[in-house]
Amino acid sequence: MLSDPLLTEHYAKLGFGAVLIDQQHGLLDERTAFECVQRLEKFPSCFSIIRVCDNTTALISRALDAGACGIIAPMINNVDDAKRLVEQCRYAPVGKRSWGPTRALIVDAGTEQANNYVKVFAMIETAEAIKNLDAILDLEGLDGAFVGPSDLSISLGVAPSGSPTDPTVVAAIKKVLLGCRKRNKLSLLYCGDKERAQASLAEGWSGVFPGADIGWMMAAAKEFADVIKK
Repeated sequence: MLSDPLLTEHYAKLGFGAVLIDQQHGLLDERTAFECVQRLEKFPSCFSIIRVCDNTTALISRALDAGACGIIAPMINNVDDAKRLVEQCRYAPVGKRSWGPTRALIVDAGTEQANNYVKVFAMIETAEAIKNLDAILDLEGLDGAFVGPSDLSISLGVAPSGSPTDPTVVAAIKKVLLGCRKRNKLSLLYCGDKERAQASLAEGWSGVFPGADIGWMMAAAKEFADVIKK
């Protein structure tokens, strides 16, 4: 979320398998986000994912042309939303992505290779999305789902939480996990803390995001502040 590409290099060096570059809620303008992708190219084992701020052609195509390996689009509520997302991430005949990869030309991939390489994730974060989950996950070309527990909680009438405990929210999240597993699709989950992340991996989630860097920085800074206050 913090707008400094230097951080992405450190995350990759630490061994993170993926870095989510957040253009929805993060403090990154487009150029900074694309530089984050560039910095990650020296770490082939770390997957660069851009979360665009909405499901539009302009934002998605530019992120992919800049070299992003994956796209997460928010508020995918029904199969039509998911279809628009997939179409914008895939070249014909399976999609409508326009040719003009700019920086992505570095990998020297043709349309078929790009279609196979780029991963597409629908954010599941509303009651409507849970209702339409089977149709969304059945869509060919969608690689998986990413659960946003805070917005999902709000949509289900519960206070937002990165680690929800309300039974209704927990059941909805579990439904996404089982739906992805049934279809051999990737299941990603935002977790509010390390313990929740560890438990979720043990539960079978494909990948977890244990908080955001701004939260990590504030927690670390607080430890030093507490020492100074003493």
